[in-house]
Formats: sequence, structure tokens, C-alpha cells
Amino acid sequence: MKRLVTDQRGQAIIEFALIFIIFMGVLMALFIHGSWMYNKFHTDRAARQAALYLASTDDKARATQIAREHLEKTIIFSDIKEIRVYWNGNSTVGRVRVEMETFFPGMAKLINSANPTWSGKVMITKEVTTPGEHKFTHSHEYSK
Repeated sequence: MKRLVTDQRGQAIIEFALIFIIFMGVLMALFIHGSWMYNKFHTDRAARQAALYLASTDDKARATQIAREHLEKTIIFSDIKEIRVYWNGNSTVGRVRVEMETFFPGMAKLINSANPTWSGKVMITKEVTTPGEHKFTHSHEYSK
């Protein structure tokens, strides 16, 4: 019995298993947080491109398509929920929403503290306003 208590042959594998689980959890959390930052950047960029295109051409359909194409090429672990481009007085607005899967319990709460759930999906919403071109807001001056 004494030999079983003092035997340390399996100690290293148990220590490795415990440290490995913690290491993989931290690595997964860093990966998901990096994906969230990446998606946040590209959501902002898509909204900006759409608003700028609408401001310079007044083509809503193409501005929306530009934002959709950018998101389809760049975002990861996400679904496009809304792309809206419109005039707001003399300014154009690009609004883009994507829903990102977190895959890791607790990450939804860490990324967005207002989120009531601890797991699931996170909404990333970006709205960009840019000044519109004068010729579209005062078209009567250009119809000569």
C-alpha cells in the first residue's frame, strides 16, 4: 500500500492534462476575441464603403452590393443580418449588422457585457455617416 501512495510515475501526465486544458481554454478565448476584432473592423469598413459610394454616385443598390461583397469575402464565423444605405438629410448613412458565433461559453458575455446570455451569438453593428455630394442634395442646380 505504501508503494502505491509514493509512486510518482503517473504524476507528470496528470499535471500535463490539467495545464493543457487551461492552455487550450486561453488559446480558444484569444482566437475568438481576435475573430471578433477582425469582424468588427470589416463590418465598419463595409459600412464606410457603402456610405461613401452612395454619397458619390447616389446608387443605393450598388452601394448595398459593395458592402455585401466586402462582407462575404472577409468576415468569419458570421452571418450578414442587415445592410442598409440611405440618405439622412445632406449625409449618407451606411448601417451594417452581422451576427458572430462565439463557440465558447462565456465569450458572448465577455465581448458584449450588455448581452444577457453567456453563450451563443454576438451582434456587431456599425453605422457610418458621411457628407453627401452637393450635386445630389441640390440637383435642381445641376439640371441646366
